[in-house]
Amino acid sequence: MLNQTSSFNNSPVQKGLPGNFLKIFAALTMLIDHAAIALVYSKLILSKEYLDILSLEDATAEQLASIPDSYLGLFSTYNIMRLVGRIAFPIFCFLLYEGFMHTSDIRRYLLRVGLCALVSEIPFNLIASKADTGTVSLFYPKLQNTVFTLFLALLMLYGMRCLEVKEFSLKAAMRQMLGQVLCVLAACVVAILARTDYSYFGILLVAVFYYCRNSKTMQIILGCIVFLGTNIASLLAFVPIAMYNGTLIRSKKFKYFFYIFYPAHLLVLYLLSLLVK
Repeated sequence: MLNQTSSFNNSPVQKGLPGNFLKIFAALTMLIDHAAIALVYSKLILSKEYLDILSLEDATAEQLASIPDSYLGLFSTYNIMRLVGRIAFPIFCFLLYEGFMHTSDIRRYLLRVGLCALVSEIPFNLIASKADTGTVSLFYPKLQNTVFTLFLALLMLYGMRCLEVKEFSLKAAMRQMLGQVLCVLAACVVAILARTDYSYFGILLVAVFYYCRNSKTMQIILGCIVFLGTNIASLLAFVPIAMYNGTLIRSKKFKYFFYIFYPAHLLVLYLLSLLVK
């Protein structure tokens, strides 16, 4: 989701990871996560009775012994792929924040993210509905795609920046703080009501990145605290975030990489899932 302008084509090589690496790394881990849902889970769900046994906390040894080894191996593969996939979203949140901090046109940035969310909803619904119910539907109100969460977070950042005061006074500072907190809460509520992927966790993480923009250490610490409420594997995302060196190689083609990749990979995975027997 990066839309950065602080990039350096001819500057000396800096230690750490550039923004483009983070973007590709996050995209790959996301692809693994969605492949697990669209392809591996599609095979697991064909024998739902085994899934039901594995979901039991008090499953007996006899019940577990009834599950074929091949199925158990596939189930393990699925879980590993999902754990790897948990790394992606915090990185995208960070890249969204970085894009906001460096974009020259926030309205165009909002438009791009919003359009990406809308375009991606149909292929997302196809995969999500099939994984949840076993039947395919273009409309799946139980969950909205991740980019909607990022769009809400970006809208929140825009509101927070608009509320910042230019001249300091205690009254103005208090008004700014209250207004920004309300922006965060409003975005969280909308994310919950709209049932966007990662819900308010994504909103809070982007808010942390913005509030702690003068301290990378605090961004990492508070970000980890926010995501303790999700999957522990998500905390691994903060390793590449901590290694980010603030640079990005400029490329007009690469600028739109995520906006194309996100809906395209969902559609391809859905089409591949139709071949799974």
